Amino acid sequence: MKVGVLATALLVEAALLSALAACGGSPPKPQLPSPLNEGIVAVGVKPYPSFFEDVNGTHIGFEVSARKKILSHAGAQKSIPTQIWTNNWASLLEKEQVHLVMGMISDSDDRATHFRLARSYLRTDIGLLTLANAEELNDVSELAGKTVCTVEETSAHATIDNLQQKGYSIHSVTAPSPTACIQKVKNGEAYAYSTDRLILMGFSTHNDSIDEGTQKSYYRVLNLSLGREQHISIVLNKKDSQACQRLVDAIGKYVESNDWLADLRHEVIDEYLERAPGDPDMTDQQVRDRFGPTVRDAERCTDPPPPNAVN
Repeated sequence: MKVGVLATALLVEAALLSALAACGGSPPKPQLPSPLNEGIVAVGVKPYPSFFEDVNGTHIGFEVSARKKILSHAGAQKSIPTQIWTNNWASLLEKEQVHLVMGMISDSDDRATHFRLARSYLRTDIGLLTLANAEELNDVSELAGKTVCTVEETSAHATIDNLQQKGYSIHSVTAPSPTACIQKVKNGEAYAYSTDRLILMGFSTHNDSIDEGTQKSYYRVLNLSLGREQHISIVLNKKDSQACQRLVDAIGKYVESNDWLADLRHEVIDEYLERAPGDPDMTDQQVRDRFGPTVRDAERCTDPPPPNAVN
């Protein structure tokens, strides 16, 4: 009797294996949520030095490495970058001309009302880029009478506005792009360009920013922080809650791995330390302490529950 049962089981197993082999040799993978189930996921990216650059058709930078590894952890087959800008990424995402955006977009309550935000994969603050011979500042009050350039519709622009409203006598000027702001610093029209510190570090090591003789940057990124912490996230459309939740786990695997530190050091930190005036240094632990994500906010993938009604 047992022999008959075993023989039947073996026949069933053989039939299953034969069917799997005929279908390619492996069971079907669970269906991925949209838009991760697309054959090619279109990802909106901003062209920042050290984060995303197109060099003769080859894409390099931290967000190139991070995108590939995060989406691989999420199960996506392939992704391609599509260049976006500060003033058009939201409309391109809403029109589904890109499936998601990974371009140094900070998490905010306002953005969370319009989009889904997966957890942070980088943390930074708002900083200042000046000429290399500028002196370090110890306090925001020392910006009194100085002109700071920002790009409109950025967190840095809002930060400078907020400081002015608090009574700091900072002169402000806007420009349509980061390079236009840096040009104002170079020409003496502005004391500093302000945006995310990591972005400033990338611009300070761009080819146009390096003295060919000394191999040092013409610019410095001041140690002074303008006090606003930025949690850089991946942005999706409101309907893509399931994909957002899957990305939360994928980002977690990436940032907690050695890949995150290795990618950030290789693409951003080490080049900056080599080129920056004054020969600064950062240990691995200091890099993690300063730029490692500290917020795992999966609730950005769903709408918060409505407040309890007051009886």
